[in-house]
Amino acid sequence: MKQFFVCVLFSLGLISCAKPEDVEKRVNEMYSNVVSAYLKQNFSVDFDSLYFSEEFYRLDSQIGDIENQLGEPIIHDFDDWICAQDFGKDLSAKVNSVKMRGNKKALVNVIIHNCGQDSEQNLTVVYERGNWFIDDMFDGTRRQQIIDELKRLKQEGIEPRIK
Repeated sequence: MKQFFVCVLFSLGLISCAKPEDVEKRVNEMYSNVVSAYLKQNFSVDFDSLYFSEEFYRLDSQIGDIENQLGEPIIHDFDDWICAQDFGKDLSAKVNSVKMRGNKKALVNVIIHNCGQDSEQNLTVVYERGNWFIDDMFDGTRRQQIIDELKRLKQEGIEPRIK
């Protein structure tokens, strides 16, 4: 009965009934699109803008802008999506696990196969704008790393042109 009441509230838009399988489907869709584009050598799609939360995208864009100004990587010294600088024809990715943290947040472990080896990418995803978006990467450390670098660079008089 409680589950029914909760889902009635969901249907009225008062709360959401988040399911791990919905998160898994969304993240697998993201990675399927990324891997497909990479294997086709199509690097024109800005997957960050498509799949990052609004706030994470803003932070990532700001540090990227400063990297462009300086002409050197600060955070982006390899590809965040595949956790590598290069990739082989065997590139693939699949969600390994989803742990819900309430109705609007989940921790997702993705196994990335590349050049004969597996690596893990641990994502924090949030529900916003009617879907699931990546809000942090690398065991929840990327966001703070960006914030710390932006603060350090501001002290040095270097600021992003993107606000």
